[in-house]
Amino acid sequence: MVGNKLNMDYILITNSNFPGGGASANYLNLFCKGLKINGDNIKVLLLTGFTFGKYGTEHKRKNITEDGVSFCYLGSINRPKNFFPKILDEFVSSFNLIPQLFSIIPKRKTTKLLIYNSEFHSNIIIYLFARLFFIKIVTFVPEYYGKYVFEGSFLRKLKWYGFLFNFWVINKLSYKLIVFSHYLKTQYINQGISESNIIVQPNLTDFDYWEIKNSIVNYTLGYSGSPSIKDGLHDLFKAVSILKKDGIHASLMVIGDTPNGHSLLPDLKVECEKLNITENVCFSGLVELPEVKRLLSECKILTLTRPSTVQTQAGFPTKLGEYFASKKKVLVTNFGDIEKYFTKGKDLVIAESGNVEDIAQKIKWMIQKDADAEIIAHAGYHRAKLLLEYKSSIKRIAAIIG
Repeated sequence: MVGNKLNMDYILITNSNFPGGGASANYLNLFCKGLKINGDNIKVLLLTGFTFGKYGTEHKRKNITEDGVSFCYLGSINRPKNFFPKILDEFVSSFNLIPQLFSIIPKRKTTKLLIYNSEFHSNIIIYLFARLFFIKIVTFVPEYYGKYVFEGSFLRKLKWYGFLFNFWVINKLSYKLIVFSHYLKTQYINQGISESNIIVQPNLTDFDYWEIKNSIVNYTLGYSGSPSIKDGLHDLFKAVSILKKDGIHASLMVIGDTPNGHSLLPDLKVECEKLNITENVCFSGLVELPEVKRLLSECKILTLTRPSTVQTQAGFPTKLGEYFASKKKVLVTNFGDIEKYFTKGKDLVIAESGNVEDIAQKIKWMIQKDADAEIIAHAGYHRAKLLLEYKSSIKRIAAIIG
């Protein structure tokens, strides 16, 4: 108990990694940690095994995080690499999910299901069960994907239709929706969902963890994340090329790679060669969280130059909170909800999405007007902390969904 608050029981069902292994895992870990601090109980059921590039996990089937959150794998602990073992693993996981769901029935009045899951076949089982036994579901909707994300094999195209079925049909059966942007909120309101049932929380950040107090700067610019098309690395590369032609040396550290599938870095390195900036850009590859923090500490300006697309309008990047929490200078483009939360030139340096000349000019200004950029960074830190700090955010969300 916390004060006179009645403890709630939450069960999180997800196909994400947990408690670490990428942006979604970090988000869910903070969400669960926040619930524990709030005095609630939380258990995590993992529909898929751990997958994060070359890294595996030595977790047991049942585990407890250092914050006291229990989690267990319903299928393989480490996700199989090949197609048919993956299919078998999904079948086993869905089968093992059923008794877990039935165990909720005796305490269903004080239990809520939290769903962060993109696989529609398991969601059908979960939502059908919840309807039959009057169990409330709270669904996370982090973004909206463009069809191009699922280009490739026939099975990838099927995933596109599965995503649409989740987004437009299954999610609407939820008790509450936690969405990451006002774009997503508008989409669901237009589909008849009551505004009171939609919670907008752009993301969560542990400001204590990411604070960098002392650092040696080795790079002018830094970026972290999965460097796919949506994060606009090509625009950032072009801006570095423009600066180089103007006689301004700007080194860039690119931290990360895709956690699944083939590396994105070879194509990015080819792009750097074409722009004659190979010597300006370093690639760390996929690294774990402590190394991300260390490399960010070596960068003077942290960047996110996303283009304005449906996908970038719908999401809010985890990395942005981490950038702010590090107390570094931050440059972003004006995608999604950025200008709903931050004021250009007051608490954030904002460039125009897709405008490489403007991105280059903003970087140049931040290099040459270091003191002014530092004032903006200080204001941005405090603004972001009010918006994204996980403890206060989870306390607010728990009061709504509890």
